[in-house]
Amino acid sequence: MNILAIDTSSATATAAVMRDGMLIGEYILNNGKTHSQKLLVMIEELLKDCGLKPSDLDIFACSSGPGSFTGLRIGAATIKGMAHVLKKPVIGVPTLDILAYSLYNCSAIICPVLDAQRETVYSSLYTWESGRLTKLEDLRVISAKKLIEYLKTLNQKVALLGDGVYLFRDIIGDSENISIAPPAYQLPRASSCAALAEEMYNIGQYSTYDSFVPQYIRKSQAEVEYEKKQKIDICNMEHKDVEQVFEIEELSFKTPWSKEAFTEELEKNKLARYVVARIDGKVAAYGGMWMVLDEGHITNIAVHPEYRGQKIGEKIVLSLIEAARESNVNKMTLEVRTSNVPARNLYKKLGFIDFGVRKGYYSDTGEDAVIMWKDIN
Repeated sequence: MNILAIDTSSATATAAVMRDGMLIGEYILNNGKTHSQKLLVMIEELLKDCGLKPSDLDIFACSSGPGSFTGLRIGAATIKGMAHVLKKPVIGVPTLDILAYSLYNCSAIICPVLDAQRETVYSSLYTWESGRLTKLEDLRVISAKKLIEYLKTLNQKVALLGDGVYLFRDIIGDSENISIAPPAYQLPRASSCAALAEEMYNIGQYSTYDSFVPQYIRKSQAEVEYEKKQKIDICNMEHKDVEQVFEIEELSFKTPWSKEAFTEELEKNKLARYVVARIDGKVAAYGGMWMVLDEGHITNIAVHPEYRGQKIGEKIVLSLIEAARESNVNKMTLEVRTSNVPARNLYKKLGFIDFGVRKGYYSDTGEDAVIMWKDIN
C-alpha cells in the first residue's frame, strides 16, 4: 500500500511516500510560503525518485489543520484533486498530531505549538503510552505567555516543538521543566503524516475527495471583517420568531414542521433549546436540539435562501455546541441525508464523525440518513 502524504500547514512544505509502514522517500523545504509554486514540482520529483507513477498510489493524506489558511487550502486542493482523478481515499491528519509524532516515544509531555498570529499559538498536549501517541488535551488557541505559565504548573518535563517555539524563547526564562526540541524536530514531517494516516486508514477513518474539509479552527481575517459588516446576532428563539422560522422551514424542507410544532417546542418541551440568527432584525436562520441526560440531539437547522453561503449555519451549530457544553452534555448526535454533502462537510469540519446509517429514514424520498456523533469536551 503506497501512501502519498504532504504537509503545507506552515512555512514548511513537505511530502513523503510510505509503503506498508516503510518510508520510501521524503522531501522537506523550509524556505518561505511558496507552496503554490513548489508543491506539485516536489511531488513530481519525489514520485520520480521513488520509481512511482501517480496511479501507483493507494492513499492520499495531508495535514487537516490548524495552520496557515492559504497553506492548508493549497495542500487540500492538491490532495483532493489527485484523489478525485484516481478515485482513491483521502485522509486528513491533524497538524498537531503530526508534529507530536516526530518526537517518537519521548518520555516528556509533548507540546506542539503553531504560530496563530497576534502572539497566540495553536497548541495541545500529548504523551506516548505503550508505543501509541495519546492526546491529553483538546486543541486550544492561547497566548504564548499564558501557555508557558500553564506549562510551568505541570511539574513535569515538557518538550516544545513547532514554528511557534520562536515566540517562547524570551519568556521561558530559567524554567527547569520546559525544553525546546532541536531544530530538526521543530518542522512538520510528511513521513509522520503518512504513518498516522496508515493507522487511521486501518481503523476506517478516511474520507473521499468531496467530503474532506480542512479544520481551520479560527476564521480568516476576511471572514472576520465580513461578519462585522453583517452584524449577525445569535440568540434564543422567541415566540415572535415563529412566523419567520416557519417561512424558512417551508423554503428548506419537503416535509416541514408546522408553526404549531415550533410553538409547542418553545412552550412545552423543557428539553429543547432553539436559537435564531438575526441580521438587521430579520431571522436569517435557526437551529434546535433536545438535551436528554448527557446527550444532545440536533433536530433541525435551516438557513433562509437569501442568506445561504455566508456560514450562518456554521454559527448556529457552534451556538448549539456551546449550549450543550454549558449544560454538561457529553455527546451530540444528528441525522443528515446521505445526499446532503454540504451539510455533512460542515458537521465534519466541526468535529462530527459518521457513526452509522438509518435505512429509509426520510419518508418523502426513502433516502437513508447518516448518523453523526461528536464528543463534547
